[in-house]
Amino acid sequence: MPAAPAFRTVQADSAEVAALKGKSNLASVSLGSKIISFTDEFFAEAANMLKDEEAVFLPEEFTDRGKWMDGWETRRHNKNYDWAIVQLGYAGVIYGFDVDTSHFTGNHAPVVSIEGANATEEDVRAGKAQFEEILPKVNMNPGSHHYFVYEAPTKTYTHLRVNNYPDGGIARLRVYGQVVPQTVVTNSDGLVDLAFVGNGGRAVACSNQHFCSPSNLVLPGRGKTMGDGWETRRSRTPNHNDWAILKLGIPGYVEKVEIDTRHFCGNFPPLVTLHGTVSSEDIPADDAKWTEIIAGVPTTADAQHYFDSTGPKDVAFTHVKFTMYPDGGLKRIRINGRPASS
Repeated sequence: MPAAPAFRTVQADSAEVAALKGKSNLASVSLGSKIISFTDEFFAEAANMLKDEEAVFLPEEFTDRGKWMDGWETRRHNKNYDWAIVQLGYAGVIYGFDVDTSHFTGNHAPVVSIEGANATEEDVRAGKAQFEEILPKVNMNPGSHHYFVYEAPTKTYTHLRVNNYPDGGIARLRVYGQVVPQTVVTNSDGLVDLAFVGNGGRAVACSNQHFCSPSNLVLPGRGKTMGDGWETRRSRTPNHNDWAILKLGIPGYVEKVEIDTRHFCGNFPPLVTLHGTVSSEDIPADDAKWTEIIAGVPTTADAQHYFDSTGPKDVAFTHVKFTMYPDGGLKRIRINGRPASS
């Protein structure tokens, strides 16, 4: 078996963790991640590890099997160890993990390891997938976040096996990485959402994310609450604006744009613009030239807004910059166009 990739443990307040959280959580239920199989979930379901919300503790909540816990918890006295197989929402390379034991204080998993596989769901369910260790056994503390960062991103994985020695609880598993598209997700009109997370798109910079992250802008669907969009703090400065830069998963020619303010009823942006640029960097340089794709247009509460690009049709953009005047929030942005490679 090959050696696990080199990694290091980092502190929650470190720059490494801030960088990790800028990646996509490949194990997010919002991306379609799910549990394929497990040895045991007597006290609490393994699927809880994939929730987007932070784990909570309800002191008075019990089930017919014992204390209700917001995580995965197996029964006691395992003579071997427990495991759960996670299918990632999208195949991708991994930059690091957060193994979170929040609220598991006398019942946490003492030791955890993680294995990865690149296989079809059918092969995983049939036991034919070849798993390899990507995080060796590491000690867990009660009620804590445990961050592990790789020296270099791993190869591409589709599934993880989380090993829990010998038993106990894990609140959340965050798998920070970059989607590696296996197929291009195409819209019914034949266009491609160039910024969609499933096509490798991601937010790389923003002016402010006080309430929620611009990474949510490229997620599937229209979300569940105002908390799974992007929202900035209220501005008190004249002529203020807030912005977010998205790196397109597929460079291409922008034709149509959708801006969705679902759930944003008293805090949607009154005016927005969209610009594009071409850059070989993750985050374009400060002096990058930005070309207008959509001029200043108004938005309304809790609605999908559709615009045709007024920008050049012969420029394959790599990044777009969305700007709100003066501030506010929205749920999703769809950058629909034609891939440059086609």
